[in-house]
Amino acid sequence: MVQHWLYWAAYLNLAAILGLVASLLLNGLYRVYCFFFAYMAADALQTVAGLAFFGDHNLYAYIYLGGQSVKLILAVFVVLELYHVALRGHPALAKFGRNTVGYVLIAAALLAVAGLMWDRHVPAGRSPILHRFNSFERTMDEWLVIFLVLISLFMTWFPVRLNRNSVLYIAGFVMYFLSRSAGLLLTNVDPQWKASIDTVMLGIASACLFTWLIALRPAGEETTTVIGHRWDAASIDRLTGQLDSINAMILRFSRR
Repeated sequence: MVQHWLYWAAYLNLAAILGLVASLLLNGLYRVYCFFFAYMAADALQTVAGLAFFGDHNLYAYIYLGGQSVKLILAVFVVLELYHVALRGHPALAKFGRNTVGYVLIAAALLAVAGLMWDRHVPAGRSPILHRFNSFERTMDEWLVIFLVLISLFMTWFPVRLNRNSVLYIAGFVMYFLSRSAGLLLTNVDPQWKASIDTVMLGIASACLFTWLIALRPAGEETTTVIGHRWDAASIDRLTGQLDSINAMILRFSRR
């Protein structure tokens, strides 16, 4: 029963991805959120190829490994893009945040590769390539999740003014990526629950995809809102001043 549901859920997920990619193209928003568009396009290609060759286990494995590798690289750039989007009103702080995230993720990748070289234990019945790839992917996903949580906390605390599309992009991708990362981790811990975990992951992913498909529109670039402390005008003024001071301080240091 679960497998039957997964089959149709995968097609529903694919329809949502294809619809979102087409919508971003037609609305011209792919120019604004280029790495988000690239990630979704890569996800669509991987899903189409995976469904087409689902019966060929060897080819499906290569499609999975290749697709996940491309998406992992693009996910890094999506996180960097999110920092740019969230902090576009404070360019010095945005540049500092992107650079910091980039350096930490490079270091994390090197440490993950080093860890794989020392880890020779592969569970019985598991493919060594798939085991090591999943270990590397899990490490990178954990770091990406950390930075996604940090940018979410930053937006919640500081009164950053964002347009509606940016809020939907950031909040949706945090949920989208968190669900997929948690699913990968739980599957590695207890593979017998893979089908149930995949079902939950697909459900959350589809909800995010359909929300983006319906709500991401060019008009959303014009409508702005404040997330953090929007209910407290005094706090907004105080925290906005702090944010401006941090941005100015980073700008002064960068010019030295």
